[in-house]
Amino acid sequence: MPRRPVRRLLALLLAAAGITALGSAALRLEAPLATSLSVARKFWRASPRARVLNSRLFRRDVELGSALIAADRSWPLGWDADLVLPPDTDPQTSLDMRRAAAFLLAPRRVFVSREPLEGPSFALRPRRGPR
Repeated sequence: MPRRPVRRLLALLLAAAGITALGSAALRLEAPLATSLSVARKFWRASPRARVLNSRLFRRDVELGSALIAADRSWPLGWDADLVLPPDTDPQTSLDMRRAAAFLLAPRRVFVSREPLEGPSFALRPRRGPR
């Protein structure tokens, strides 16, 4: 019968060692508290537009983010959106742009159409048909 307490003690020591190892790795990877507070302060002081454009979704395509913000503010919720892309746009890029547009323009639906464009890499148009 003395084996049971020994097993419990070994299991407890093993679990404590694992938790300590995970905790020490997490502490080394985290930014210092002052840096975290500084970033949080900058985030909450920024305007909603700046928060959206600095998000991961629009960090690489600020032009798309700006067009979507303008459309979201000016179009009624009953209007859907037509995202016009050049015919040679990569399918994954097209999907990513459509997802970003759907995220920001919700509850509107976003449709993708392919047309040759001069100048910009996309166009955003309202679709005023019946739902």
